[in-house]
Amino acid sequence: MTWETEQTNETTATIRIDLKRNKEWQQWALCSADRHFDNPKSNRGMQKRHLDMAKEREAFVLDVGDCYCAMQGKFDPRGRKSDIREENNVPDYLDSLVDSGEKLFGPYADLFALLAAGNHETSILRRLETDLTKRLVKRLNNLGSKVIQGGYRGWIRLLFEDDGKSKFRQSFNVYYTHGSNSNAPVTKGILRTQRRGVVYPDAHILLSGHIHESWAFPIYRSRLSEKGVEYTDKQMHIQLPTYKEEFQGVNGGYHHENERPPKPIGAWWLRFFYERVSRKIKFEATQAE
Repeated sequence: MTWETEQTNETTATIRIDLKRNKEWQQWALCSADRHFDNPKSNRGMQKRHLDMAKEREAFVLDVGDCYCAMQGKFDPRGRKSDIREENNVPDYLDSLVDSGEKLFGPYADLFALLAAGNHETSILRRLETDLTKRLVKRLNNLGSKVIQGGYRGWIRLLFEDDGKSKFRQSFNVYYTHGSNSNAPVTKGILRTQRRGVVYPDAHILLSGHIHESWAFPIYRSRLSEKGVEYTDKQMHIQLPTYKEEFQGVNGGYHHENERPPKPIGAWWLRFFYERVSRKIKFEATQAE
């Protein structure tokens, strides 16, 4: 493993990444949200394919909430019998979800760096007093993972270090939030980039989920260095999609009753690389489909 995690404080995690300043070096990250893995409509095949790719690329995984769907409990008004997998149709429903999570993600335990909570997990904690995110993190850590439990929102410091003859360090601040409010059918949530950019000026990358949309929107900013030199930097906003397919092959339910369109399925890749000309680490974002 070329990276390590540490809990900096309650709202911040740090990932230390070994850096080699040559054109061959790269570090990948798989950024995901809204897996809803326990829902029959969740595309587990795609999730496994992406996790297999992450293993090949020695990537780490940042998941920002709603890993669970968890809506089929006895007192959940959102529950539908058609939305429960056979393995979870048992008296100890919530316990079985944790078992299912370990079974699905256990083989990839060493890839997960952050597993954060979404509104589905916080709803279960609030109403039924069990923390599904915490329980899955514990299971993965028992398998050798160093995954950190994230909150509904928080910070991740990506600290790149080269301890060679000429020591080098560069960091990126990632702000994540699971997201809020209902879907914006026209703007797809892009208007939030301007608000978040003002509130979180120290973030280089912002990740959000919840609304099941997918886009990357860069904002270029004029900055002034400590030496009084003007320069331009980039703040990248990434809206993470879902792995849950609610449109195709379905003739009813909440999604169609509200006339919602097909949603993008998948995640996003971040690739960090060293640019010899500028002598800096750069990054690019691409969809994982």
